[in-house]
Amino acid sequence: MKRSFLIFLFLMNLMAWMLPVGAQDPKQVMQQKVAAFQQSIAENQKALRSYTWTETTQIKLKGEVKSSKIESCRYGPDGKVQKTLLSDPPAKKEMRGLKKKIVEKKTEEMKDYMDRVSSLVHRYVPPQGELIQSAVAQGNLSFSPQGSDAILLQFKNYVKTGDLVSITLDTAAKQIRQFKVDTFLDEEKEKVILRVDFENLPDGIWYAGTKDLQVAAKEINVHIIDSNFLKLAM
Repeated sequence: MKRSFLIFLFLMNLMAWMLPVGAQDPKQVMQQKVAAFQQSIAENQKALRSYTWTETTQIKLKGEVKSSKIESCRYGPDGKVQKTLLSDPPAKKEMRGLKKKIVEKKTEEMKDYMDRVSSLVHRYVPPQGELIQSAVAQGNLSFSPQGSDAILLQFKNYVKTGDLVSITLDTAAKQIRQFKVDTFLDEEKEKVILRVDFENLPDGIWYAGTKDLQVAAKEINVHIIDSNFLKLAM
């Protein structure tokens, strides 16, 4: 969630710069909007610290669930999310000889591959100012209204030629609705897609509710859901 907060803070500044300002002084209007956005997201982030929630992670390989875990989450005194495992780890099948070696080799290869995927994703999240500036300077930023209260920002060739970062912003609620990265590893056939959908609690607090990572070449899907938000007793 801290990472989502950083993403939102940057984008609100960007959106304030892009939105029409009428006859008023553009700099003054931008400063007012940025100040309002910063106050809004600071209050949202502070409010999230008073909650505990459940995070469910499921990993599929070729459509088959390979692992899943449920964790209880809350913010610690240092501002970092603390997680406690609630589900029992799956029992490991006893293997011997050649079969064991083959499985261990495949497991290690998959781990190395997913480490590369993780490194790639971290080049996109959170957004880097210099990459955003480069996309704008090269004419690779486009934006379009999505109804009366949303705007879609798209950054093409953000990290590498052929990739696309799409962000849907709710201009009325001053929050992200969706963040999506469409990229690839070494070749375009090695597609990597990350999608984060944001949701609201009954009191209006917003959070990254669903995170979905698809790695097409290996037919891997990582699906994470945050739910069961409960306010801590003060």
